[in-house]
Amino acid sequence: MIEWARMSARRERETLVGVQVRVLFALVMREMITRYGRSAGGYAWAIIEPLATIALLSAVFSAIARHPSLGTNFPIFFATGYGIFHVYKDISGSVSAAVQSNRALLAFPRISMLDVILARFVLQTVTSLMAFSAIMTGLLLYYDMHMPLDFRAIFAACAYAALLGVGIGALNCVLFAFSPTYQRVFNLVNRPLFLISGVFFIFEDVPADLQQYLWWNPLIHVTATMRTGFYPEYHAAFVSPVYVLLVALTTLTLGVLLLRVWRGKVLEGD
Repeated sequence: MIEWARMSARRERETLVGVQVRVLFALVMREMITRYGRSAGGYAWAIIEPLATIALLSAVFSAIARHPSLGTNFPIFFATGYGIFHVYKDISGSVSAAVQSNRALLAFPRISMLDVILARFVLQTVTSLMAFSAIMTGLLLYYDMHMPLDFRAIFAACAYAALLGVGIGALNCVLFAFSPTYQRVFNLVNRPLFLISGVFFIFEDVPADLQQYLWWNPLIHVTATMRTGFYPEYHAAFVSPVYVLLVALTTLTLGVLLLRVWRGKVLEGD
C-alpha cells in the first residue's frame, strides 16, 4: 500500500513536470512567432542585427583607438566587451516587459508570471548568445587570429550576464508596474551604461581613485571575465564572482517574491 502510494505520487509529479515543460515550450514558440514571425528570416534578423551593430561600432572605434588595452586588434577587443554587455542588455530588457506584454495569457490557470518570464529568458538568452558566438567566430576567422581561448572563463561570463539580465529583468517587472517614471529613468540610464562597464577599456586603466567606485558595477566584472577567456596574458584579479552572483541572485529572488506578493498590482499595470 505504501509502495503504491509512493509510485502514485511519483507519477503525479512526473505528470506535472511534463505539463510544465510543454507549457514553457509553447510559450517560447509563441514568443518566437510573435517577435520574429513564422519564417526563418525573421529569427535570423534577430541575430544579424546585433552582429551588424557590433561590426559597425568596432569599425568606427577602431579608427579612433587603434591601440587597444589588450592585444593588437581593436575590433576583437571591443567585441569581447560590447558583445557580452549586449547579452545582458537584451535579456534584461526582454524579461522586464514579459508580464506587461503577456497579461492576456495570465488569465489561463496553467500559466503563471514566472512561466512568461522564463520563456522570454530562454528565448532571449539563446538568441543573444548565438549572436555573440557568431560575431566572435566571424572576427577571429576574418582577422585570422589564433587565440588560445579559455572556455571556462567565456562560459562563466555568459552565465553571469544571463543571470544579471534575468535578475534585473524580474525585479523591473514589478518596479515598472509601480512607477512608469522609474521605467523611463532606468531605460535612460541603461543605454549609456556600457560606457562604464569596461567595453572600451579595462579596469586596470582607470585611475585608482575611480576604481573603488567602478568596482561596484557588476557588469565590469562580466566584461573582464570574458576578456580573460580571450587574452591569456590578462589576469583580472579584481573580479569577484561571488559579488556578481550575489547581485544577480538577490535581484532575482526579490523580483520573484514581489511578483508573488503584488501579483494584482503588477497585472493591473498603469
